[in-house]
Amino acid sequence: MPNTTAVRTRPYTSPHPISRLQADAIALRDQHFATRRTCIADMLRDNPQEPDEFYWTMVYDLEHAPTVTARQRLLEHGIIPVPPQELSDHTSLHDELWTVIEALSMVGIFLFNTNHLTDSNLYARLYYKILDEPTRLMPPSSEAAEFIDCLHPLDLDYPLGKLLRSCAVAPSFQPNPTTTRGPICSTPGILQCRDSTLPAPTGTGTIL
Repeated sequence: MPNTTAVRTRPYTSPHPISRLQADAIALRDQHFATRRTCIADMLRDNPQEPDEFYWTMVYDLEHAPTVTARQRLLEHGIIPVPPQELSDHTSLHDELWTVIEALSMVGIFLFNTNHLTDSNLYARLYYKILDEPTRLMPPSSEAAEFIDCLHPLDLDYPLGKLLRSCAVAPSFQPNPTTTRGPICSTPGILQCRDSTLPAPTGTGTIL
């Protein structure tokens, strides 16, 4: 059975040369990971007093790993997010949002504190801000993971932000027969029930 994670469920044609951009992104990632392995091995060899490979892996990932944007990392999966104004209905918006969320998780980037945002709010925040912020170019989430807090400091001045920060319990997620992904969150002014369904790291790697 084919893996449909981070795959759009609706018909979609991109105006961009995705195959070339994807190949370039994968080549850059693979080159970095090869450099990473070599550098960690060199640090182990040059520091016999500290023979712990995990320690030098942490040193490299925290101090020497190059930065990229999450938008660049999405290219590894052939995904160029669609501008919000091009998503004409909520089904398309939900599909695009979860395609991006799933693809981010596949490169070790995970979201939390999203329950104060509707699907359209969260997608706009991703598209116009979060996807263009620098992040470490890290190995798969089994080795390391980065978490992005979607609760902006300015959200805390308003009721939903205060509710979310106070750990108020959001409504539980009831699966919708029209989607196999997370809940459809389209009602403004209430806490949503998305956070409990977001992808999470499957390994025991380091959180960066």
